[in-house]
Amino acid sequence: MDPRVLRSLWPIFAAETREQLQTIGTAVMGLEQGTSEQASEQLIALKREVHSLKGSAASLGLADIEQLVHAIEDALARCSPGHVPPPGLVESTLRSLTAIETAINRGDAGEQPAVENLAQLLSGLGRGGVELPTEAKPKVPAHFRREGLQTLEKLETSLGRLCSPGLDDRAGAVWEAVGLAELLKAAANTAGISAVEALASSVRAGFARMEESGVGASVAASDIAGALVQLRGALESLTEEVAAEPAVAPAEPVVTARSASGGRRQQDMDRAVRVSVRTLDSLALQVEQLAAGRAQQMRRSEAHRELLEQTNQALLQLERAAQQLALSGGGGALESLRAGVGQVRGVQKRLVQLSKEVHREGEQLALVAQVVRDDLRDLRMVPASQMLEPLKRTVRELCARLGKDVELEIAGGDVRIDRRIVDVLKDPLLHLVRNALDHGIEAVNERVAAGKSPRGQLTVRVEPRGTRLAVVVEDDGAGLSPENVRATAVRRGLLTEAEAAKLTDMQAARLVFEPGFSTREQVTEMSGRGVGLDVVQTTATRLQGAVDISFEKGKGTRFTIDLPLILAGALGLLVRTGTAVVAIPSDAVERVMRLAPSDVGTVAGHVMARVEDEHLPFYPLSVAIGMPRLPLALETGKPQTAMVLVLGGVRAVFAIDGVVGQQEIVVRSLGRHMQGVAHLAGAAVLDDGSVVPVLNAPELLRAASAPVVLRAATEVRRPHILVCDDALTTRFAMKALLEIAGYSVVTAGDGEEALGILERTPCQMVVSDWQMPRLDGIGLTRRIRANPKLSHIPIILCTSLDSPQERAAGLEAGADGYLVKREVERGKLLDLVRQLLPASA
Repeated sequence: MDPRVLRSLWPIFAAETREQLQTIGTAVMGLEQGTSEQASEQLIALKREVHSLKGSAASLGLADIEQLVHAIEDALARCSPGHVPPPGLVESTLRSLTAIETAINRGDAGEQPAVENLAQLLSGLGRGGVELPTEAKPKVPAHFRREGLQTLEKLETSLGRLCSPGLDDRAGAVWEAVGLAELLKAAANTAGISAVEALASSVRAGFARMEESGVGASVAASDIAGALVQLRGALESLTEEVAAEPAVAPAEPVVTARSASGGRRQQDMDRAVRVSVRTLDSLALQVEQLAAGRAQQMRRSEAHRELLEQTNQALLQLERAAQQLALSGGGGALESLRAGVGQVRGVQKRLVQLSKEVHREGEQLALVAQVVRDDLRDLRMVPASQMLEPLKRTVRELCARLGKDVELEIAGGDVRIDRRIVDVLKDPLLHLVRNALDHGIEAVNERVAAGKSPRGQLTVRVEPRGTRLAVVVEDDGAGLSPENVRATAVRRGLLTEAEAAKLTDMQAARLVFEPGFSTREQVTEMSGRGVGLDVVQTTATRLQGAVDISFEKGKGTRFTIDLPLILAGALGLLVRTGTAVVAIPSDAVERVMRLAPSDVGTVAGHVMARVEDEHLPFYPLSVAIGMPRLPLALETGKPQTAMVLVLGGVRAVFAIDGVVGQQEIVVRSLGRHMQGVAHLAGAAVLDDGSVVPVLNAPELLRAASAPVVLRAATEVRRPHILVCDDALTTRFAMKALLEIAGYSVVTAGDGEEALGILERTPCQMVVSDWQMPRLDGIGLTRRIRANPKLSHIPIILCTSLDSPQERAAGLEAGADGYLVKREVERGKLLDLVRQLLPASA
């Protein structure tokens, strides 16, 4: 096929093929359920879906896919309705479907959609069918195949006649075909060919439904055409193990099948149409801008009302002036003033009328915009089953490779979520499932020894939670081992033993989300080829969500991905930090509050805020987003405005200067040049026309609550700096400034505490205040210089004392640098640190 034509048709083919692969995979696994009343119809529908996929691949010249689907079709032709399929057929078919899906993904990337390991896959399918056990192959009379094919040709001719317009004796033609099908059924029963017997029975029932013309006859014709195609394959396979060419029905019946399959499929196509995702994205953006435009119109309406009120006031003043002028005699000026008053009164009435019309039209526009917005959002919403159903095939394949017995339970497939979330979340969800099967659920013998059921339980469910949703992956395996995670972090050089020992079990568990972290010593295909679960956290953050983990030893592990329900417009909280106004998605803001100075303190070396008897990490928003450190109200003993952010069970408090308001925002991408700024989710245009940055709440929470900073095994350890100051906010400000510059910082509240830290923790520099309780900065400097083990450490005195006498006293005590606190914000502290540290390294 012409490459240009293939490129133009590829998006439609790829989308339809993925749906067909999902349908085929689910139906193939359903064959193992055994007998049922609908078994025959389900098998026929499955074969028809496979035949349709083969035709689509052939029409585009995709030889690999066509050949593999043809092999699947031949394998299914040997399946008998109501009987368990031959051993190996389901596994071979699922592997083939996965290979086709991989080829489709390769075609999406602009590569050749070739199927890897095609020969091996074909061999697994028996190159046209899975081999039946020798004893199971039916022995048929020599004439059965020949007579059966002759009867089949007559049935095909009958179907063509019944689908032709102007048929005189319709009832006679129908019952002639029914008789032929009955003869074939009886012959197959005598020969013991159950597959042919079942297909002949379906053909007979289909012809019986064609006596009355209409929609029912069209649907029956579609079913008959598919059954006849399968019947030909079944008859030809009785004497040929591998056919050189695919068996096809005569041209007319095939055409009839395609047109008649319009019975159901064409009706659906009349009601639905495929739309490019890019087109939907563009429409969604325009509709969100329409909603934002409505907010701007409301602002202008408010300004219009204010202008009308000012007009009323001006009119009153003019009328008073006219009255006063009339009392004083007036003259010609009075008449001119009265004429002006009349004109203003007319303008006032017109303004009132226009104001009512604008308000009414604005309400109508708001209603239309909201309806269009809801309808368009509904277009973007798809059932979660689109990402859940393919997991059945994955679990089946992996369990066969790992030798584990696992039951997959899926829930929430009918929950409708944004299509973009489904597309992006498929790979991370697959990675979590692989991780649960490989790392989480034990082997059968291990489960039995632990007193568990031999069959493991894996649950994947989608739970709606208001404006957000949770995707939960839970297993009943051995549970995550914090001890194993700590040992792995130390062994890989990511943490020292002392740092690992300080971590709580939950902090240690979250190390699995760090880049490259894996407890596997060898790269395995099952759990992502050595790639850690950081892909899950990265994807969740990109989708403005978060991921959490919980576990219980011996009972299992649960991963929860918290995500927004939609990614289009959102309600944003506008807050001010310094002179900047930023927006934060409102669903991530738990509350806005005022903190007293007594509510903020240091716990285990971390600055924490007390919120309803719970201690949460405390962080100035200005520092979190990379702005210069701004003074906090806490420094002057005043209450501090703060907001509590929460996502996925993680909470933190951020200091802000005030709340500006709340409004609908449309988050727009900032382009590639800003992708490296992790705390920015995008930008939004407010109703007054101003542009504000939209913060990424998950990234803010991750930075604020990170218990430890991992380092690569080859990375040189960062210099440790001890900051000593009795003022909490000053201590915190210098700590934040140095950490942003890349230094590791420990803090102390006075000189005595600082000396204790220096004896336990190696530090390469000390930055100390002068005036402190117990031991001041001068005393600390002298004690350090008198200690042979510490005397080499550079010391910077940072104080508000700025007289030449104080500077001289500090330098005389042994300080290497002297800095006034007001110079800290100007960058001089970092300059001085960089000057002194190389000499001590």
